[in-house]
Amino acid sequence: MLDEPFWGHLLSGIPKRFVKAGPAFSWRIGQVQMPLLELCIAVEAWESLSSDKASKLARLKHELLHLVFGHPLLAHQYENPRLYDLACDWTVNQYLPTIQAPSSGHPMEGFSGKDLVHFEPVAYYYPAMEQWLLDNKKSKSSLPLNLAHKSWHQHFSQLTQVQRDILLAGIDQLIQQTIQRVGEARIMHLPDALRFYLNGRKNKQRPLQNWRRILRLFAGQHHKTRLKHSIRRPSKRYGTTPGLRLHKRRKILIALDTSGSIQENDFQAFFREIHHLWKLGADLYILECDTQIRRQYVYQGQAPTFVMGRGGSNFDPPIQWANTSYQPDAIVYFTDGQAPVLREKSRCPILWVLNQKSNQTWQQTQGTPVWMKK
Repeated sequence: MLDEPFWGHLLSGIPKRFVKAGPAFSWRIGQVQMPLLELCIAVEAWESLSSDKASKLARLKHELLHLVFGHPLLAHQYENPRLYDLACDWTVNQYLPTIQAPSSGHPMEGFSGKDLVHFEPVAYYYPAMEQWLLDNKKSKSSLPLNLAHKSWHQHFSQLTQVQRDILLAGIDQLIQQTIQRVGEARIMHLPDALRFYLNGRKNKQRPLQNWRRILRLFAGQHHKTRLKHSIRRPSKRYGTTPGLRLHKRRKILIALDTSGSIQENDFQAFFREIHHLWKLGADLYILECDTQIRRQYVYQGQAPTFVMGRGGSNFDPPIQWANTSYQPDAIVYFTDGQAPVLREKSRCPILWVLNQKSNQTWQQTQGTPVWMKK
């Protein structure tokens, strides 16, 4: 990996777990509150691989390419898991020095893909392989099971779309950080198709709102502060280290409209923005509310699997609760705007984040509205 900085830095940014048994490499979801991909390495299986350094490196890059293309998180979109595994392997092997043809007796023996375009995504190769099996009167059930991909279909398929989006955003962030570390010049030797794909992923996941600006605008000077020792900042009084540093942390109340007019894809979009806001270091407390507050909890990086409510709409209960019980620095209200005019006077700034389908005619007299961009 020292000879290929991009792959080395990418690997260093991935949490790893060493296990005794299983395939040499596999992907799993880490046991933390926020969804996190871990690379599982089976020590015995790794040591039993060919002693040839190039072969081991190719096997490792094979798994990293699966991650870069997001293959473990896309398996739920395909009907046949075994065919999907083969299509994914075919996709990533094109970026490696040699492509291993199916061995004798394999159901895909004879599939050369010579009429197919190279360096396409798995969505291109899956139907081509499916058609080849049909033309050659071979059953998809006869395809071998790939144990290294078993978790893709058992655990990853149970994730919600919001959880998948968080994991994919994490991959995008990892790619961006890796390219920043090694520099654009260090990826010029990669295949053109892969380099183009990496640059596209690097700029893909962006928050729809500029939350840094929003926090400055709506939280203002109202925030919690605490003193923190820092060796980077000498004491102004004594000139020694560690000195003291003022640490600011904003307290934001997220009011989530869970009325019947909000669609499932709206909730997914709302939680994507909430996650971007949380990553900036704000303390987020969520209220799920339709005509009354249905549920409340601290947001810790993971979206819930369901929301409570789905009745009518009333904006007053969250504002009343904020005034009397929570006293946040600011309120961010995610809604479609379909509710009566707010009667409760808020004691802190309100930002109304409206979904894409909401009417541009805004009737509320308090707070500032912003519409989610398409």
